[in-house]
Amino acid sequence: MPLPRAAAAILLILIPVTSSFAQTNEQMSRPTFPEKVWGETTDDLMFGDRGNVKDNDSPYNLFMWDSIGRFRLDSKDPNSTNIGYRYLTIDFGDNAEGVPDQLDEVSVAATVHFPQSDGTRFSLLFGAGYSGDNPYADPGGVFGIGSLIYQRPLNDRDTLYLSLDYNGVGPLFPDVPLPGIAWARRGQQLSWEIGFPHDALHWQFAPEWSLDVNYRVPFTADVAVSYQLSDSFSLVGRYANVFNGFRLDDEPAENRAFFEVSRVEIGIRYVNPHLVFDWAYVDATLSVGYAFNQELSSGFDARDLDDFAQLSDEPYIGFMLRSRF
Repeated sequence: MPLPRAAAAILLILIPVTSSFAQTNEQMSRPTFPEKVWGETTDDLMFGDRGNVKDNDSPYNLFMWDSIGRFRLDSKDPNSTNIGYRYLTIDFGDNAEGVPDQLDEVSVAATVHFPQSDGTRFSLLFGAGYSGDNPYADPGGVFGIGSLIYQRPLNDRDTLYLSLDYNGVGPLFPDVPLPGIAWARRGQQLSWEIGFPHDALHWQFAPEWSLDVNYRVPFTADVAVSYQLSDSFSLVGRYANVFNGFRLDDEPAENRAFFEVSRVEIGIRYVNPHLVFDWAYVDATLSVGYAFNQELSSGFDARDLDDFAQLSDEPYIGFMLRSRF
């Protein structure tokens, strides 16, 4: 089993399911927004050094930008309608033979909540997006998104989530809705969510130290350890494995391209809730890292893929910006 997939499998055993990021899937409806906050965004950028495609020794320059966010129409209403987006672009340059010049995914979705008198809540998410290697050139690149979510508080700390989720460009079973289940616990020092298809853990295990772990089926994982240097600065060490699928121009939906990359990095994080305006929270991390196990494969989904290109291991500069409004 390749290293990143083995790591993902270990995470699944240790912390059986939640993506910490608000995306155009069932995660857009939870967790609840912080008080008075109407919008949250996360931008994760990766600027790779010049490398080569191992099969033909042609050069590539990797640039990856994953931007996700959600906004609610009324910052005072916890059941306000949410609007979420995702924009993902991966650029390999024009000179990489046997590799797409770029791969893109953009999607937008809305979530409508239906609170009940007993404290439970039903939510309906619906949206659409475009995925491909030739932006907006192929009508076959359009895909749909939908989720039906049931949320039931069990006590002051625990919540049960049940969902039925459809993502027409998802890496696993994109043609059918998938059932989801999660048991979430929120605490001051320890929070976690266990279920399917995602897991999460946040642990403040010492005054200066914290651990964040996220895993999403089948091969996406993110582990970060932080050490607080001062009120505004901290050191961050991170491992991530990214796995995404994309439609291909003029190709049937059964033949998609998948890109997987593993990353290790260390960086400095700066947080200042009043960096720009009194109402804006900005959280920025600048890092240096090393990308490895970079490969492109083709197939319908993660269950049966054929590798068609491998990229050399290379250093990179990373930048992450989290914002609240």
